[in-house]
Order: sequence, then structure tokens, then C-alpha cells
Amino acid sequence: MAASVERNNNMTAVQTTQIKSPSGGAPATKPTNSNNPAKKQQPQQPSYAKQQPSASPATRKHEEFKNQLVHDVFGRDNKGRVPMEKVTMLIWQFRDDPAVVQFMAQFVARFSGSRSTYDGIEFYLPQIAHMIIHLEADWDEAILERFALVIAQQSQHFALQLTWILEGAIEDYQPETVEGKPNPGYNQLFYHRCITLLSNIERCVVYGSPRSMELQRMYEKGDISRDEYEQMKLEDRLNNAKQITTHGANFRNLMQRMKDTKISMPDLKLERKKGKEKESATAATSPTSAPSDPGSPTIMSATSNDKGKQISKYGGTLLYKRRARTAFYKPKRWKSRYFEIEERMLYCYNFQPSYGGQLRRAMPLEGATVEQFEGKYPFMFVVRNHHFEYIIRAKSEKDMSLWIRLLRGESEANALIPHILSTDEMFQEKKETGEDETKRSSPNTLTPSQAARYEFFRNERDFVAAVCDVAEVLRFREPSDRKKVAPGLVSDIKLPPCGYVPLCKSTDIWRRVDSVMASETRVFNTNERCPMIYYFIANRGEPVGSTLEPRNPNLDVAEYLHTLFKVPDLENRRLTSIGEDADELQLGDSGDDSDDKDKGEVKVEEQDEDYDEFELTMEDPTERQNSVWSEDSKSSKSFLSSSMKGIKGNQQFREFMQESFAKMPSKIATRMTRPDGRAQSKRGGRMSYLDRNSAPLLNVPIIDTPIIENANDDDYDSAADSLSLDGQSIISAGTGSIVFGDTVKKFEHHDGVSKESLDRAKAVVCGGESWAEQSARMLQSAKNEGEEKDDSTLHEMVTMMAKSNDDLRQEVFVMQMIHYFESVFAKANIPVWLKTYRILSTSKSTGMLEFLTDATSIDSLYKSDKFPKVGGLRAYFEEVYGSPTSKCFLAAQRNFIRSLAGYSLVAYLLGLKDRHNGNIMIDTRGHIIHIDFGFAFGMAPGHEWSMERAPFKLTKDYIDVMGGPFSEGFKEFQKLFVDGLKAARSNSLNALGLVEIMMYKSNYPCFSGTRYGGGVSLKRFEKRLMLDVPDNKVEMKARKLIKTSMDHAGTKLYDVFQFHSNGYAY
Repeated sequence: MAASVERNNNMTAVQTTQIKSPSGGAPATKPTNSNNPAKKQQPQQPSYAKQQPSASPATRKHEEFKNQLVHDVFGRDNKGRVPMEKVTMLIWQFRDDPAVVQFMAQFVARFSGSRSTYDGIEFYLPQIAHMIIHLEADWDEAILERFALVIAQQSQHFALQLTWILEGAIEDYQPETVEGKPNPGYNQLFYHRCITLLSNIERCVVYGSPRSMELQRMYEKGDISRDEYEQMKLEDRLNNAKQITTHGANFRNLMQRMKDTKISMPDLKLERKKGKEKESATAATSPTSAPSDPGSPTIMSATSNDKGKQISKYGGTLLYKRRARTAFYKPKRWKSRYFEIEERMLYCYNFQPSYGGQLRRAMPLEGATVEQFEGKYPFMFVVRNHHFEYIIRAKSEKDMSLWIRLLRGESEANALIPHILSTDEMFQEKKETGEDETKRSSPNTLTPSQAARYEFFRNERDFVAAVCDVAEVLRFREPSDRKKVAPGLVSDIKLPPCGYVPLCKSTDIWRRVDSVMASETRVFNTNERCPMIYYFIANRGEPVGSTLEPRNPNLDVAEYLHTLFKVPDLENRRLTSIGEDADELQLGDSGDDSDDKDKGEVKVEEQDEDYDEFELTMEDPTERQNSVWSEDSKSSKSFLSSSMKGIKGNQQFREFMQESFAKMPSKIATRMTRPDGRAQSKRGGRMSYLDRNSAPLLNVPIIDTPIIENANDDDYDSAADSLSLDGQSIISAGTGSIVFGDTVKKFEHHDGVSKESLDRAKAVVCGGESWAEQSARMLQSAKNEGEEKDDSTLHEMVTMMAKSNDDLRQEVFVMQMIHYFESVFAKANIPVWLKTYRILSTSKSTGMLEFLTDATSIDSLYKSDKFPKVGGLRAYFEEVYGSPTSKCFLAAQRNFIRSLAGYSLVAYLLGLKDRHNGNIMIDTRGHIIHIDFGFAFGMAPGHEWSMERAPFKLTKDYIDVMGGPFSEGFKEFQKLFVDGLKAARSNSLNALGLVEIMMYKSNYPCFSGTRYGGGVSLKRFEKRLMLDVPDNKVEMKARKLIKTSMDHAGTKLYDVFQFHSNGYAY
């Protein structure tokens, strides 16, 4: 998977000489080797015996890696688990083969009902989304997109996560920046892909799987057989995803449109340019001036049916002024531009694209406001959204009214389906045709359950945007005023009725945000941004679904939302035929049911012979009516048919081939029957990365945060007895407190450190109050003030950090890599410690982070009044945790050593820089925690002039805490570092693959530019993994890294520099 493998994936040419064939025909080719007389005596080959060129070593390694991946996914016994790290690598390796990509998507979708598989899908979502957006392979682009839509139907949380990734990409590739300047990174193809997929996800969320509940009930009544139920359920989800992806302009039409806009018409462009300059000057001085060729909006593409006119595109010429929402003071002149409305977007061209016009502006119309504007000129209206504002002039009042109606129709919820004339527009037609209003209703109306899903999806996005916007507003206030203004701004945030903090997985516990502790809001003043800490009161165990069902305080996010929004308005729906044509199924159809003879009839269309080869067929992974998950590691069938016994592969692969309609691609089939790549490489005498490493392709299940169940250790006094709700034991995934009635339950870790030592540590680290105590205090205060009146519900504090003016996407990826290596070390039973916390990028410049509780920066620790004046960090440990031989000191020292080893490993492997004491934290139990990964993969402040030349940060203070360079503690650190590096090498190909995917056409600073682009960062990553070093020399190299890092001069110099430039203590 290494970059060198990809870049050298070419056949090595064999030197040949032309000779005459025996038959006198065309010359044959023969390898030349003048130094080998034996070869010269061989008879000449006939012309039809072509000499095949031998593969280069790099190519053989690449093929061996592919063979091993296929074996690991389909041949190895994975104990009921789908190895998503290998699946992601397979999709990337075979990205130019649509048959393999589709087969892999089908396979994963089949087992996505397992929590472990779904966790893997969400973990590798950055890579999946990156491939959806950026791959330009010559095949149907909807394969991975439809896969994402099928998965999104299972969890709205997944849909939200993908939505935020797309919104960041839209800002990368849109025609202009939010400041109104041309975007140098504009890419029309990527931009349209993101816009289209964003709309499709929302449609998918709103409409869900239309017939799943109805089919379930028909099966339970015995109206259809089990086989019919499975087949129809499969076609239902496929048809839903297919219909959604085929709405509007499809990909090939888009590509043709892009070609059409590049038609060379120099004379016309020159003439238009001169006309525009003259027209702009006239428009600026004359209030009655009009566009040179203004016209009413023209329907560019439309079809008619009994529901109304289904429109796909409008267009027309208007005068407009555009201004950025952040730069209102800048004067703008009137310009004549050609506008088009399509797929909930407003496009602005310099002139009509059919004549070679180029796209100049684009505005998403979702949630946009369109209003008439009273100003100096007649027939003006304004279109604005979160970032943009257009002031537009029409030719007449009639044209202005029509444009306003069209734009409003696209901005409202009913624009989820292909544009159909809105109610206002139909009433306009009614006046012309004389039709009675009461006899016509809007076909765009959502059913109650669809409206509920739409409101949830929109409200959650608005809630997250509002939380981040407060940090952006405070950024422009005086630092001295920020803390005074923040509580008022926070209290003004509109909390949705069903909102949550999305720093979680679909399988994490559901916590509904009920209120916000505005007075507790914390604000951090920095030079460029204003991070904020929010404290929300969240509820668990609330009734959902039937009131007769027992409440579950441990219900996860996906299952809660599935239960809450599962009712598909069956009273307004009948089961119609499931066809491939997108027009055959009207989503949200509440049409006339007068035709009784068709009621209850189920029709299933015959599929084409080659359907499986080109269409993505995926079935609903949920087997139980009231659950979104199927049982983990259990097959739905206990035996395999005799026809499948001859097929090689693991249990999951054989089960999938038996139950699905998938056709195995030839590139998978040949690798299934071929001996594995390792044996081939040994017979050939070639040693690849796969052979040299002890365990190069181990499965790496991603470990999760440990669950605490009534966790209080033996040396703690339990704050309460075991809590339960309706027979369900209450669990927590971290520290904190829960209030249930009059009971306050605290969940805390201590890692071998006594309560007395933690009390001393929290006085220095967190102001004398641990997070468990702080959250209990805030919950009790809210209860006393009457904010929490429901004593039958669990109340819990949820805290998070919001940031603006900061692109967190690179940090998301670095944290993913840290989480991956944490899982690698855990799989190898190496007891290093890493804190993997949640980071969510919600746009190109905003995001949310999990707030690290019971911890402070080394900088703040050194500046504390209670920090020892002499002796440094070692004196602090002895003062807080006791004498060097005490149990508590040894426990805290062990925590320090294991965390230091873990972060030294990832800092070295991932090339983490900017490691000043403001970016390194320490918690009350002695763990080191690194934060802020804006400089990674060798990218460093100062670039070539960087002072941070050490492999990782290992100061004298750190060595003293371990007991000195000759202590047992330091020896343990060395052993952990060496063992961890060996484990990372053993799993290097997966790690390299993750980096290579995200590096492809990447906008991350660590992968772009002349310094780090072009594969430079990947080469350096390979080198740090020591893949070219023999196994018997790895330990020596690792120990040399430690020796080089010890109290490195560059590390000390950088700390001094940060002290004088930013005030960070050292």
C-alpha cells in the first residue's frame, strides 16, 4: 500500500531485439542477453509466441498485497467481524474497477446491522467520503454514493456526520470564498458532486426506507413468505437509494454540461465583455436602467404529470449586486448576469452557459430567505443565506414575483423532491386556467413522519451551527468583554426539541440536550480565535415509542432515533410496484386509494440479466422490528446450502454469496482460488513488506472507551447504591455524575491513585473540583432552581468545546490515526496509554471538540501558585502523590510512563510538531495528553527553519519523573517504545493506506504545497516506520531515537522561543 508501490505500478520493459520469424512473417520479439551463450543456442520462438514482460518487484509487492487483502476479508476466519480497515484498503486498491467496488459495498451493507461493523464504517467515514468526492474513475459514480445512502438510512447520526464533511468540501471547491473573492481551489466537478450528495442525504433521511414497516407487517400476517419479504425489502432500499441518486441532472449530463461551457467562442466573449463594461457603467448612474437582455425566467427543462409541472432548471438574465455577509461596507456595482436555479442551488454565470458562459457565483438555497427589497431602484429583491447575500433587480414586477416564488420553492422543505411548481405558482396557473383552488393541493407536502424527520435533521444542523457561531461572534469582541457577553449569547441559542451533542458514534448512549448552563460558560482568549466551553444538561431514559415499553437509559443514538421516527404514515400509503424507474415511485405519495382491486397486491419486477453487475443491491440489515441492530457475530442462517459447500471463503463470505444476488468480480474470484501472496513471494525469492514483518496484516479492531458500570473503586466511598431504571443497569462511558430523583451518582477513574492524592492533584490541576464533583454541583443547582422537574428521568452533564476560524479537518484525521495506533498497541498487548477524544469538523472554519476534564496544560501547571518553586515536575509528583516508594506515587509514575511512551510513539510516527507546553496536558492521575494537531506529518512552524529537530519531545523534567536515565522506570519506557514501534511496523500497510487515501487531491496543509505535497509526506511516513530496516536492527534504531530526543537542544530552544513569543512556561 506504500506510495512507492502505487507510483511504480508499471511493468518493467524487457530489452528486445527483432528477429525474423521462421515463416517469414512479422518479426518476433526475443529477450537479448549477449553474455549468456546458452541462451543464444535456444531455438527461435514463432511469431505467435509472444514474450510477456516480467513484473517489477514493486508491482509484485503490490499484487501480493492485494491478494493478501482479499484473503483477509473473504478467506480468513474473522469471527463474525467485517475487517473494515481491509475493506477500505480493497476499495482503494481496486478503485479503477467498478465491479469490485460495488461488490465490496454490497458485502459491507449486508453486515452493517452488526454494531461492530457499523462502528468500523463510521470510523473510516473520512476515507469513504474522500473517495466519493475525489475519485474520477471512469465508472458509474453513484456506487459509493448509494452505499453511503443505504448506510444513512440506518442511522441519521451517520447522515449528519457525512453532511458536515460535505459542507467543508463545498467551501473548498465553491466558485468564491465567503469574502466574495474568487476561490483559487474552485473545482466544478467536486463542487457539484458535494452539492448533489448533500441534497440526496437529506432526501434519504426524510423518506427513509419507505416500505420497511409495511413489509414487516405483511410478513407477520402471513401475506408474503420469508423469501418474498427479504427480496422486497432488498429492492425497497435499493429503489430508494437509486431513486434519490437519479433525481435532477445525472452525472453524465453534468459532465456534458461542463464540456459545453468550455466551448471556444472568442468573438462572442469579447463582445460580451465590452457590453458588460458599458452596461455596468450605465446601471450605476441610471435608476431606470435595465439589463441588456433581461427576460423572464425560462423553464430550461420540465416534464408534466398529474401532480403538476416537474421542473429541473430555470434560467434568466438579471441585474445584481453581491456582497459578503462579513463585508457589508464594501460598495458593489450593478452587473448583468445569467442566473439558473437547479437542484436547490442558485448559479450565476457571466452569460448564458449554452453560449460559453462561465460560472461566477453559486449559492445553496437550502434555508435561504427571499424577500422583496425597497430601495433606490424598482423591482428589487434580496436572497441571503448564512454566508451570502444577493441584491437582484428584475425587469418588471411580474418577473420579480415569479423569481421570488421560484427561489422560495427551492429554499423550502418541499424542494427535497424534484422541483414541482409550488402552491403559489399553481395558484398563478389556476388564475389563468380558471381552476378551483380547493380542487388542487400541493404534491410537495410532507407527511407528518417525514416532516418530523426533516425537522430533526434541520434543527440539529442549525443547533450545531448556532453553538459554533457564538465563538465566531465573540472573536470580534474586545477580549475584556468576551466573558461578560458570552452567557447572554449562549442563553439565546435555540435548543431543538430533539437535539444532542454529536461528539459520539451511532452506537454511543443517547443523551438529549434539555437545557444549557449559560452562567457556567467558559471563554478562552487567544490571538486569532475564541474557543468556548459549553455545559449542557442532557436527559437519558426518556420514554420513546410505546409508553408501555420499559425505558432504557442505555439506548444508543441510532436505536433511539430509529424508534422515535420509525412510523411511516401507513394510513396514507399503499404498497405499489417497486420498479427501477425513479418516476414510478412518488415519495410521500398520499394519492387516491379508490382503486380497491389493487390493494394488498404486491408486484415485483423482473431484473435484467446483468442487473447485479451494474446496480448496487443492498438489503436492510435490521432483522427485528423494534431494533436497528441485528445480533453481532451471528449468522441469520445456521447452515449453508449444499450448492455453496464447494465455494472457498470464510463463513461470512459464503453466507453473503448464498443470500445475495451479487456476482463475484473476476479480480476477486481469481484471488480467492490463488495461493496467498505470502507463499508466492517466498517461492520467488522476493521479500516484500508482507514477508519481512512479523504480522503485517493483522486485523485491528478499533478499541472503544471503557464502559464504567457503577464504577467506584475499593478505596472510594460509594456515593450511592447501584442505580437502575426499569430494570436496566445504568452505565457511563466516562467520568461525571448522573442525577436520578434525589440520588447523585458519580463515575470516576482513579488508575491506582488514592482519593487523598487525587484531592491534592485536583487543587493544582482543576481548581479544587473534579469533573464528577463539578457536574454533580451543576446538576443539583439546576434541580434546586426548578429547571429539572422530571424526577423519573436521568439527568447528566455534557460538556464540549466550540471553535471558529479554525479548520479542524486535519486534526480529525490525525486523531483517527492516533486512535488506529492505539488499537494496534492494544492488539499487541502493549500497555501504553493514549487519550483519544472526539473532534468534529462542521465546516471549513468551525468545529466541536470533546473537552478534556480533570486535566490542565503543562504551561498552566507550571504557572500555578501551588506548583513547587524548585524541583520541577518530579517535585510536583512527590508533593501530590507521596514518597517515591509509596503505592500512589508508583501508580501515578506508571501512568506517566505509559502515556509518555504512547505519545512519544505517535508524535514520532505521525511527525507531530508545535509541541510547546500549551499543547501538552497532564491529568490528575499523572497521564500526559497531547492536543492541537495543526502541525503533523513533518509539517512544522518555520518549515525548513524549524527548531523542533528531535524525533519527539523528551525533556529532562520528563526523565526525572521516570527516575533518571538509568532507572527502572526509564527502562520500562524504552521497552514500551521499542515494542510499540515494532507493532506499528507490523501494521504499516494499513496505516500507509489511510494516509495515501487522504493525501489524494487533499487540501490538508500537511499534504499540500511544494514542501509536503506530491507524496513527500507519505515518503517521510514510510521512512519513520523503518520499513527498509531489517527486523534485527529495529530495536537499535528505536533506542537511538530515544537517545537523540533526550533533552534535545532544539526542544529546549523551541520552548524558550514560545515563552518569549506567546508566554508559554517551560
